[in-house]
Amino acid sequence: MIQHVAAEDNGRGNANEANDVAEESDVDDQGDSEYGFVLRIVLLLVLAWMTLLIFNAGMIVIPISLGRLVFEAVPRLPITHGIKCNDLFSFSIGCYIIWSAAAGTRYAIDYIRSGQLGFLVQQICKWCSIVLKSSALLSVWIFVIPVLIGLLFELLVIVPVRVPIDESPVFLLYQDWALGLIFLKIWTRLVMLDQMAPLVDESWRAKFERVRDDGFSRLRGLWVLHEIIMPIVNKLLTALCVPYVLARGVFPVLGYPLIVNSAVYRFAWLGCLIFSVLFFCAKRFHVWFTNLHNSIRDDRYLIGRKLHNFGEDTPQPSESGATSGSDEQDQAVILRDQEGDLGLRMRHNNLRTNNLGWRHEQE
Repeated sequence: MIQHVAAEDNGRGNANEANDVAEESDVDDQGDSEYGFVLRIVLLLVLAWMTLLIFNAGMIVIPISLGRLVFEAVPRLPITHGIKCNDLFSFSIGCYIIWSAAAGTRYAIDYIRSGQLGFLVQQICKWCSIVLKSSALLSVWIFVIPVLIGLLFELLVIVPVRVPIDESPVFLLYQDWALGLIFLKIWTRLVMLDQMAPLVDESWRAKFERVRDDGFSRLRGLWVLHEIIMPIVNKLLTALCVPYVLARGVFPVLGYPLIVNSAVYRFAWLGCLIFSVLFFCAKRFHVWFTNLHNSIRDDRYLIGRKLHNFGEDTPQPSESGATSGSDEQDQAVILRDQEGDLGLRMRHNNLRTNNLGWRHEQE
């Protein structure tokens, strides 16, 4: 009996121990599962953060790297003196390159799937020619013409005011380009306005509207070069070169001192501008005075007006009242001939009177 009770106690003890071990193992498994869940969440957040970081870095680093490569590939022109590679410009250029490559690839895949490979090659050749033609014209319009305008403005205004006579001026072409680009945009805006302004001609507005209507796809390169680009470049080069030739080639021959030659060189462009303005004003005044004189003369001597009932009696109507159409036409022709003869006689008399008055004034 005692052994049986002891065996039962041992069984109960073993069962309790087994239950305790099972509970401890369940607690350990639950702790391990919670720790693993937290670890997976942390790893997911870290991987998401790393993915976002890599994506953002790629979206920033790749365009900037492409833009810097483009900046390094462009040769160092005099206009780029002092300009450093800006990451904002590099990023913009790189984004445009990536966007162009993606769009071109998408269109190429669409054409290849539709079986229009020949048409795709034709379109590529067409747009390559359009891009080359437009790039050449735009490079002249955006870079060359603004540099010439800014250089002319600096020689006209900035150099005579800020630079002493005994010092040589230093030209920063990128500043001249920025200033000239502003003036060029202002001038083009004035041209496109309906109101008339100085240095604005109606023909320029018609030319710009024609270019705007044509667009890049139908741009006529030779016409734009001959009608728009070359006249502007010729006028700017004339305004820049003529004063330089006069100041450096003609005036030093007269034998004046160096300080006088330097002063003449400094104010050569301003003097040529003043002379051009005076010549333009004199020409306009001459045209105005000529028109005023002609209008006064015409009003006084009735030149160009049809005279009626001067020195001739009006024709009497026929008593019968039944005249033929041929008689009326003959009378109208006779009246026109008489009026023409009368006008010629009046003009000859006026010319004779003017000649006699001029001779009396000379005597």
